[in-house]
Amino acid sequence: MSSTKSYLPRIQGDSRSGNRVREHRAAATTAGILYIIGTVAGILSKGLTYFPVHNADDPLAYAADHSGAVATGALLVLVVGLSLAMVPVVLFPVLRRVNEVLATGYLIIRGAVEAIAYVIVATAWLLLVPLADTVSAGPGTASPSGVRLGTLVIDSDGASVIMSLVFCLGGALFYILLFWSRIVPRWIASWGLIGIPLYAAAYLLAMYGVVEINSSAVTLLSLPLAVQEMVLAVWMIARGFRPAAISNTPEF
Repeated sequence: MSSTKSYLPRIQGDSRSGNRVREHRAAATTAGILYIIGTVAGILSKGLTYFPVHNADDPLAYAADHSGAVATGALLVLVVGLSLAMVPVVLFPVLRRVNEVLATGYLIIRGAVEAIAYVIVATAWLLLVPLADTVSAGPGTASPSGVRLGTLVIDSDGASVIMSLVFCLGGALFYILLFWSRIVPRWIASWGLIGIPLYAAAYLLAMYGVVEINSSAVTLLSLPLAVQEMVLAVWMIARGFRPAAISNTPEF
């Protein structure tokens, strides 16, 4: 009987370990898929709505003539926001075992604050069509006031900068957690920690008017982190996390 009892803790431990492995695998796969969905939706929204509207001489008229595309673009922005907001929600049970304070901060910043910013941008896009109808009934969308109003609504550069800085803060917390825990290779986490300052610098330069927000300089500074996130997403889907590496004590 004593021999049988001695095996019970081992069996229970193996069961908990197996459950944790499955939990981590599911969280990693789900987070990787959400990253890819958010990235694809972001690219489509820019190509379908952001660039065409911004490049139009009469933004309101363009929105009125392409109301379906504008609505689809706004929906894609919501998909981006919700997909990326769900990543910290999915990963929180894993990351809280590393450091609950940082994991909670990551959850709040990326799961709530950034998501609200995306909702605001999507709402602004949806306002373009009713504003076009209203202005058309008065001076017309091509009038100086109509063009200025349309430009004001779509001029989301300031919002993009704030949203990007919020993203960088949340990303920094995330990559610190990954680096400490070693649940993914440290070269991936280090890549993210290097990419975050470059990404933040790009949008700070745009905020102070040193470069245009759609310039090649911003693209080049943002590219390392953009590539890293796709590498991380593929790694999480293909390889998952290493649960044995999780520790409540930071390791360097």
